[in-house]
Amino acid sequence: MKKGQEDMKTDQEELKEDMKTVRQYEAVVHNWREEDKATSLIAALRGEALELLRTIPEASSNYVTLISALERRYRDAHLQHVYQAQLRSRRRRFEETLQQYEADISRIVNLACPTVPAEVIKQLSVSSFIEGLIDPEIGHLVRLARHRTISEALAHALEIEAVKEASRVVSGSR
Repeated sequence: MKKGQEDMKTDQEELKEDMKTVRQYEAVVHNWREEDKATSLIAALRGEALELLRTIPEASSNYVTLISALERRYRDAHLQHVYQAQLRSRRRRFEETLQQYEADISRIVNLACPTVPAEVIKQLSVSSFIEGLIDPEIGHLVRLARHRTISEALAHALEIEAVKEASRVVSGSR
C-alpha cells in the first residue's frame, strides 16, 4: 500500500473513532434510547462503513450490534490477510477434538471475513471444516451430505468418528 493510501486509511479510522465518541456523548446529553443511538450512528456513516450495514440486517435498530460490527471490521482490518492465510492452511491436529477444531474454524472464518454476508460465512465455515479433516473417509462422507451449517457438519463428523471407533473396539474384541 502506498504512503498516501496508508495515511488516508489511518485518517478514516480516526474519523470513525471520533464519530463513535461524539455519538456516545450526544447519547448521554440527549438521554437517547438504543434505537436513537443506532439511528444517529447510521445517519453519520459513509462509504465502506455504510456498506457494512448490508451484511448485518439487525443493525438498523440495535446500536450494540452495529458498534460490534464496525469494531470487528475496522479493529483488525490489517490482520484479515493473516487470518485468511490461517484459514487456508488450518488442519485438524491429531490430539484436537472435532469440537475444538470446529470452534477454531468458526473463529478464524469470522476474523478473516468480517464484512461477508452470513450465508457466505456459513458456506465458507462448512467447506473449511471439511477441508481440514485429517481422516479422508470422514471428510468424504461429510462432504457428500452437503451440510448447510458447520454445526450440522460437526454433528455428522462426530457420528462417523463414533461409529468408526465402535467398529475398532468390536473388531478388536474378537
